[in-house]
Amino acid sequence: MSTAKTSLITCQQCGRRIMVRPADVQRGSIVCSHTGCGATNLLATAFQYDPAIVQGLPGFGELRHSVSPDLAYPLRFGANVIGTGDTAQVRVERYLHEGRCYISRRHCTLTVTFDTWSGRLRYQLQDGAADPATQASMPSLNGTQVNGSALRPSEQIDVTGDDILTLGGLDAFRLVPYIINPAMLATYRVELDYNPDRTQ
Repeated sequence: MSTAKTSLITCQQCGRRIMVRPADVQRGSIVCSHTGCGATNLLATAFQYDPAIVQGLPGFGELRHSVSPDLAYPLRFGANVIGTGDTAQVRVERYLHEGRCYISRRHCTLTVTFDTWSGRLRYQLQDGAADPATQASMPSLNGTQVNGSALRPSEQIDVTGDDILTLGGLDAFRLVPYIINPAMLATYRVELDYNPDRTQ
């Protein structure tokens, strides 16, 4: 935390500017000195988590088939193309319904990223996948749904462990997110310099 200089903040009650000194930052609050105000303004310290934490994680979550939960498909960090084809990073079984499979070879893309502010892995789903040759996004033949709602072309939404992902309208999967151990996460916490524009 930087304590070497003074800065100004806006009082949350009277709206006038107050000078913040290093001692105020150390204390974590400042009382407005304007006549008739006297409000206590809390000074927020900001922090985030170092994204290097992902290098030491043993996994990044998995997809489990809702009918056969013993069938688990591990996810990797970054883009996971899900489908039945050889070029899919998450290659699922060819589930047959009356002799027909409704999951495309490159059906959808589930991207795993790290949110530096919350310290959690983030999962974003999109129907279709980029064509390896042209990099153009190609939608699936039978669509992708989240909790019964179909994804529109090029729509990307966040999904959690409470959501049901249905590929091709028939085969449902549940995301099992990887939860980072809080003790491990605490070791990757990075305090940011005091921001005079960030008050609680």
